[in-house]
Amino acid sequence: MKGSIFVTGPAGTGKSSLCGSMKEWFTLNGMDSAIVNLDPGAEFIPYEADVDIREWIVISSIMSEFNLGPNGAQVVAADLIIENVDKIKEILEELDDYYIIFDTPGQIELFTLRTSSPILVDVLGGKKSMIAFVGDASVSSSPSGHISQKLIYASVLTRFFKPTLFVLNKKDLVEEGRMERIMEWESDPDSLIDDFMAEKGEMRKDYFYNVLNAFNDSGLSSKIIPVSSKNMEGMEDIYSEMSLFVGGGEDDDTLYREENYDNDDEE
Repeated sequence: MKGSIFVTGPAGTGKSSLCGSMKEWFTLNGMDSAIVNLDPGAEFIPYEADVDIREWIVISSIMSEFNLGPNGAQVVAADLIIENVDKIKEILEELDDYYIIFDTPGQIELFTLRTSSPILVDVLGGKKSMIAFVGDASVSSSPSGHISQKLIYASVLTRFFKPTLFVLNKKDLVEEGRMERIMEWESDPDSLIDDFMAEKGEMRKDYFYNVLNAFNDSGLSSKIIPVSSKNMEGMEDIYSEMSLFVGGGEDDDTLYREENYDNDDEE
């Protein structure tokens, strides 16, 4: 594969629709791509999956076999994905010149908090894998909503420690002026804090100020990529980031190089 991107985020942010739009964009621009559905519990997906985990994992069968309800079966199913990783990998090995889009479970915790998930990403994507954290532009329209999504983004980055994009979907549902303000918040934490205080009133400003500044000071603050899966706006920006990472390779991405984390005692 040329590169891969694992799409994750809270339920309702339009992850599956984004995956479909990304594949359509690749096709329209003369590039080969494939979508792998990694959500065993998906009842409907708005695209034709090239690889579908539901061929091997059936939620109703798990409920019956383990005497579980729907939620418990989803957890078991998420852990069973790793048992089928070789079957998926065998198919993907035939797609040398393809960009691979992985659509992860709709409930973010079923992907980000399972022990097997980082292994899954490494086995299927290897050094060419990125993560796309998908947020909802409508939620980010309020300072508190934006901060909440930033914290989830930080959790995803911490969990996988892969190049991670902050993709803000549904930009078509947000007024242009509000979208511009969201972008300003990313470059100016003080403006976000001021707007947050205006929204919430008397709160511990120092706590949130320190949290947001930690993103900037540590270099973990991500450039927001506003997109609309409805009209394919922003797909080129996602591709540009993928192309830059794949073309530059791991050595160019200093944030993720292991030597940055050598123990001082070993120097």
